[in-house]
Amino acid sequence: MKVTRVIHPIGQGGFYTETLCDNNDKEINVVYDCGGFDNRGEQKMIDYLEGYLHEGLPKEIEAVFISHFHADHINGLQYLLDHAEVKYVFIPQMTEEVLLEALFYNSSLSNNYSHVNYFLTQLYQEDNYLGSGEEPTKIIRVDYSDDIAVPVELSNNAFPYDTVGLGAWDWKLGKIVNLDAPETKILSPNTVLYFYKWQYIPYNLKIEPEKADELKEELRKLFKAEPTIENLSSLLEKLGVKECAKIYKKVFGANKMNHISMTLFSGTLEKVSRCRCKCLPECVCYHHCDCLVPYRYCCNPNFLYTGDFEPEKNVKCMRDFYNKYWGIIASIQVPHHGSENNYEPELYTHPIRGIVSVGNGNTYHHPDIDTLVKIQNNGCCPVIVTEDKSSMKIYHYEIE
Repeated sequence: MKVTRVIHPIGQGGFYTETLCDNNDKEINVVYDCGGFDNRGEQKMIDYLEGYLHEGLPKEIEAVFISHFHADHINGLQYLLDHAEVKYVFIPQMTEEVLLEALFYNSSLSNNYSHVNYFLTQLYQEDNYLGSGEEPTKIIRVDYSDDIAVPVELSNNAFPYDTVGLGAWDWKLGKIVNLDAPETKILSPNTVLYFYKWQYIPYNLKIEPEKADELKEELRKLFKAEPTIENLSSLLEKLGVKECAKIYKKVFGANKMNHISMTLFSGTLEKVSRCRCKCLPECVCYHHCDCLVPYRYCCNPNFLYTGDFEPEKNVKCMRDFYNKYWGIIASIQVPHHGSENNYEPELYTHPIRGIVSVGNGNTYHHPDIDTLVKIQNNGCCPVIVTEDKSSMKIYHYEIE
């Protein structure tokens, strides 16, 4: 089995792709997050996706996993759905609370995100599918974990390896879940998605509905009308960026909703026979990777995607959930672009490579230098990917 993982240079945001190829040359493509921008704004992401889809790269995508609904992680999703054949979109549970937070947050950043907000309201209202073609994209929501779940190490025979696409195994119930079944709309947090010998394990936390009423009340005061899902996007557009930012700060303060971010383990329990990582031009890695990472770790393909997860508050729950997988994670996406006050040492006890996706000269001052130093001092090498094409990272693995 061969696996190729690409960390794409899209600036401030997140766009990560994997191509899995089994021993019979059956290939599937998987995406984690689909958004980003640089100093040129959102058009950078659309331009990049156009190249990704039309330069000999895959047009058929098996699955897209979305961490959360902030524009810099989702503003390319509608374009991807319109121009590629996407079979499944996996999203965290989208409550009214989560939707309202995302709409206000996006509107507090730019007037250009009204179409993103409109797309999110559609996503919230749609029951099962996006699109109206012969094969519309199926929406599958991943339920939150309100207790400590402990994934088990499954044997080689636990999965039917002859599957033609993604399969799903509920390890707690001990049975296969049919993703194509009409009744499959919500996956339990105990579900392992698999392709041949590769596993995907999503995880997200429960969100308490504390702020939705406050946000709606602010709109009632301003517009003297009842805000509804249908009119939210237009109301926020009328409100304007400054007023949306003011309300967002008033309601959420420093306690932003990034902790809803759905994380995703991507990896295998199998032995890796070979690793070839294009960290720099003409770099074929047999001894070192990213110039600093020893070979014995370079050959470990297991990765944890985090989006904008807030580890300071929630790392214990996440570590308990992944439990037996935690010690075999070699690389991690540094949460929230390496932002200030988002360093948690427990997150870096095993990973030796930390991918930081940021835009050059972004207004948030990401990544924070102190955060990078702490990550480095904890034994994890920060690897920064920006909008510069030369910063792209491509990792190749061969699984026995």
